[in-house]
Amino acid sequence: MRVGYFCYHLSGTGPATRARDVINAIAAETPVDVVVLTGEPEKVESAATVVPVDARDPLDAARKVRRHFADADLVHVPINVYQAAFVRLGYRGPLVGGVGPGIQSTLRHGLLGRAIGIDLKIKTHESMRRWDRYGYETAVCTATIDRDDFHPYDDDRVRTVRQQLGLDPETNVLLYVGALSEPQGAHLVSELARQYGSDADTETTVVVAGDGPLRSTFEERDDLRYEGFVANDALPDYYNAADMTVIPRAEDVTSNVGLESIACGTPVVTTADGIVRDIFQARGTYVWADRNVAAVRETVDALLADDDRYRAQVTRGLETFDDMALSLDDAVETHRRIYERLARGDSAKARFNSPATP
Repeated sequence: MRVGYFCYHLSGTGPATRARDVINAIAAETPVDVVVLTGEPEKVESAATVVPVDARDPLDAARKVRRHFADADLVHVPINVYQAAFVRLGYRGPLVGGVGPGIQSTLRHGLLGRAIGIDLKIKTHESMRRWDRYGYETAVCTATIDRDDFHPYDDDRVRTVRQQLGLDPETNVLLYVGALSEPQGAHLVSELARQYGSDADTETTVVVAGDGPLRSTFEERDDLRYEGFVANDALPDYYNAADMTVIPRAEDVTSNVGLESIACGTPVVTTADGIVRDIFQARGTYVWADRNVAAVRETVDALLADDDRYRAQVTRGLETFDDMALSLDDAVETHRRIYERLARGDSAKARFNSPATP
């Protein structure tokens, strides 16, 4: 079976990271013959055929779509319905869209996807009904966390990592990972760090890993550690060095940051509404707080002050991975079944939900 992927960006966070991990794993761990058209060929690490494309040269990209997808059994466009529409200019076979929330979900984008003939949309949770309303057949792939990388370190390794990162082993470490923007709550993290920095009665270091429009707010400050953008493969050290991760977003879907953190045994305090509550709140996977600085700090401090509750929260996070299909291995199996069914020409009407979908 030959599967083509078109994904211009494979770096950063969120859907791009999910797409990169799935593509590399499918190529490395299954007998699928993979060809990838991308603007970031260096991100494809496995035994795939990689074809660089340049968005500034759409005619050349169109020729490469026609040439390299001509014998594909199906093509998967993980991100951006406009990229799927571009692929349709030179490819007429089965077309899969999305890897989680990667394809835009507005009515306009949903109708465009139907018009160009996306056969199946991969979504993160069964409750995302809008895709069904648009007339898509859907499959569920909630997360793609690589448990070989994201796992708890033993105490000795945690001490070593803290030393390497220049973090006091006796200080509480609060971690923020993500875009430095107001929708992601970076402004709340900035104020939280000021409060901790001015409070002589507490020893809490706020570590910030990310980049974005509010970057200047975090640079050259004494009351926090600003690391800039941290590559995904370096994040396990940061999660394990931290006592807690804070995600003060307005809205979230599954939160790769949250799942990566709990996979490393580090509890998460979040303020996000949205699909993330449908998936995880009843399980107690994360601790929720109101979306303001006072509520976040109160929730963080209360959890850090209660050892029994803290350990129970660590356990709940790890149990979430035992109970649900959230790992990269689960995602590979889900995608493999989707691809095999569509490649055989079977109807996309069959559901391809992961067996452990909540």
